[in-house]
Amino acid sequence: MARRIRKSRAENARWNQMISSLRLMNFAFNNVRLYPPTHAEVMGVLTKLHATVTPILEEQEDLGYGFMEDVLYLEGSMTLEETASNQMLVDRFSKCRVKYLTLMKGLSLEDLSAFFQILNAEATKPSKVPPGEQLQEKGIGTIHIVEAEVDDAASKSKLAKKKTLLDWYIKAVATLADTQSQLRDNRGPLGGEVELKPLFRLVDDMNATIRSKGHEPFLLLPSLAGDLDPHVVHSVNVAILSVALGDLYGLNSGQVSMLAMAAFLHDLGRVIIPAEWTQDHSPLSDQEAAVARSHADWGFLLLTRNAELSPQLAMLAASHHRRDFSGEGEGAYRPDTAQKILALADRYDLGGLSDRYYWRRPRKDRVLASVLRGRGTRWEPVLPKLLTQCVGYFPVGAMVHLEDGRLGIVVRPNSAHPARPKVFMFGETPPEDEAPPVIVDTDELDETGLRFKHEVSAVVDPPAGLDVGKLLDAKKEYLLSYTL
Repeated sequence: MARRIRKSRAENARWNQMISSLRLMNFAFNNVRLYPPTHAEVMGVLTKLHATVTPILEEQEDLGYGFMEDVLYLEGSMTLEETASNQMLVDRFSKCRVKYLTLMKGLSLEDLSAFFQILNAEATKPSKVPPGEQLQEKGIGTIHIVEAEVDDAASKSKLAKKKTLLDWYIKAVATLADTQSQLRDNRGPLGGEVELKPLFRLVDDMNATIRSKGHEPFLLLPSLAGDLDPHVVHSVNVAILSVALGDLYGLNSGQVSMLAMAAFLHDLGRVIIPAEWTQDHSPLSDQEAAVARSHADWGFLLLTRNAELSPQLAMLAASHHRRDFSGEGEGAYRPDTAQKILALADRYDLGGLSDRYYWRRPRKDRVLASVLRGRGTRWEPVLPKLLTQCVGYFPVGAMVHLEDGRLGIVVRPNSAHPARPKVFMFGETPPEDEAPPVIVDTDELDETGLRFKHEVSAVVDPPAGLDVGKLLDAKKEYLLSYTL
């Protein structure tokens, strides 16, 4: 009992420190706006802020701040009520195009001072160089900013087209396809060096959104992919799932960013394989099978040509299909956590394609069952557990039967209860564009509070002629919302 009390007090102390850091952020923005950077009021509040976050960063690798519905909050803390009245702070962050902010271990008082001066100047008169890049130019590596794009700000206009995650997904596929083409040709769009900055920004944007708002709506995106290149779509799907698993595993922001970049590029070697192969499910010839098996080696060679990409990325490309993860025996392959997560995400999205057929995708519930059977042998036991928590027993996008015979499509997992997802009842939803979809929450209790109202009985294949993608697309603005 005494041990529990001490832990509780320590947690309360850390909570108070985090809340204090959030308030000091507000004071710092006020004072930097009103006084010169060297003024005693400015230096005083920055000194307090530095003294508050330093003990936190001694125990944690980093401390993240983000935005949700235009309110600044502290990552891992329920502080929306604490910050709802800080409109000045919200406005200044928004004007500075800041979407997510991370303070990292080693943060100095000088780093904080430079950061607030940059953002104060940016809020007054926007610079052509984003704040994050200005920090890099000053050699400050302990503060990381994820910039909100111009499109993000424009989408707040009442006349602007309402953007959904699907817009982000389409852009992600296009960005990755362009980057892969450049890496294949080893030159940029104008013949110069490969331009990796758009992909790095994509990684930052995805990480910030998943860590701040959650990964659940992202899981519906593969069902809306339509005619996008299946090779590229697969890599984007793996990146999304890798970030979600890495976050659940407890990796810090730097580790998750490295994992996301590796996931985006893990199948780069497939650029040598025609995209048409994904549509042809006839058996591969011996020569075609050899080409398919060599994609990881090609990815390794293509990645090692670029000095901006770390050797770890190339190693991931070469090893994401390896099966000897036990690390036993002399000279055995011993993967790190990032490699294990990437291999699991790749397995879940493609189901471990055989060499005989190319891109024949099994049902996700059967892939999950296969992964769970491999706990302790093929997979480290904690990873299948996290995967189940992340995607649920009934995969998002799958068609299911409820216990009363009604047909629906799973649109949200339930991390607290993997067997109780939210189901879109497409047959009961009015076809009008503005009509909200009928959603059944299988975690809801009946009037007695002793049993659940609904049960999912089984995953089923869609009836002939029924296009799941079109059904979801008709209500995508609702179904991709974080408030579903």
